[in-house]
Amino acid sequence: MKFVLFNLLRALSVWAYYRMGWMRASLKGVRIDWSSKVSPHARICGVKAIGSALIGRNVEIGSGTYLSSGLIQCARIGRYCSIGPDVIIGPSEHRLDNWTTSPFEALAAGESPDTTQKKAEPSVIGDGVWIGAKSVILQGVEIGNKAVVAAGAIVICDVPSKELWGGVPARKIRSLD
Repeated sequence: MKFVLFNLLRALSVWAYYRMGWMRASLKGVRIDWSSKVSPHARICGVKAIGSALIGRNVEIGSGTYLSSGLIQCARIGRYCSIGPDVIIGPSEHRLDNWTTSPFEALAAGESPDTTQKKAEPSVIGDGVWIGAKSVILQGVEIGNKAVVAAGAIVICDVPSKELWGGVPARKIRSLD
């Protein structure tokens, strides 16, 4: 019974945490979907719209940017960006130099589960970038101003300004000049 009550209280506190961020965003004039989860620590000043998305605490989003849905965990996103549905930016990554990549195995061995996670490096998205649906932008990747990432691309390296990139892994398709 104690375990059930603990889980219920924990779920309620997580819900309240993200609702504070949601309310903060709505008070700033952001058109925001009810199902969105926004960390109250995320900096989202001037954002136009947020669909059904999860936005973590290590996130800055510039004015005029909108996003449909997805996960933004660790990123600095510029102004006037268009982010399609189901995009993942800056997901957590596991350390490959550790004896395990599972936080549960580390915990069972008496170690902190954080020992399995890489130190978070924010992805940096320039101004006026368009990111297509279901794209993945890994941590530490920089995307230059006015670049376009095609739908379904997995970006593992930096993308220069004014270039179209797509594919798995993403590569340059052409310049946009």
